[in-house]
Amino acid sequence: MKHWILILALLGTAAQAGTVYRWVDEDGRVHYSDSPRPGAEAVELRQPNVYEAPKNLPKIQSGSRTPEAGPAGYDSLAITYPEPDTAFWDNQGNFSLRLSLEPELNTSAGHRIRISLDGKVQGTTRNLQWQFTGVDRGTHSVVAEVVDGDGNTLISSDPVSFHLHQQSINLPARKANP
Repeated sequence: MKHWILILALLGTAAQAGTVYRWVDEDGRVHYSDSPRPGAEAVELRQPNVYEAPKNLPKIQSGSRTPEAGPAGYDSLAITYPEPDTAFWDNQGNFSLRLSLEPELNTSAGHRIRISLDGKVQGTTRNLQWQFTGVDRGTHSVVAEVVDGDGNTLISSDPVSFHLHQQSINLPARKANP
């Protein structure tokens, strides 16, 4: 094992240095070196794979406007509850969704907030809260969007995943010790 580490180290440095030579000694051991020896043969090394990352990537902001949003006037839309990767218990599958929106919703222009759970629209509201009922246990994803009167998305929140636990009928709750 030590020999392989040495060989790989030599190959790595030799790839930068130039030519690598290989030879077999009297005991049948294979050797590598960057200096030639009698009976050594030059080893052809392949060029290493090199990746250069782009220099200036644009920053992605949470709740950023979609390109078709135009002059909607909204700076941010975020889900404040549940927090990402939250796990909670509710046997009836009820929980609340809370949002933050800057600036406030322009209801006079017909704007509403559309709520989606697991990719399915649940409804629209003018409030920054939404009550879910009867949601099955498991991992879910929720998204909120501000939409105009025609249903076009003006701004969207980042999706938030959460885990809803429910008591199983196969594993009833333990009885308290007397």
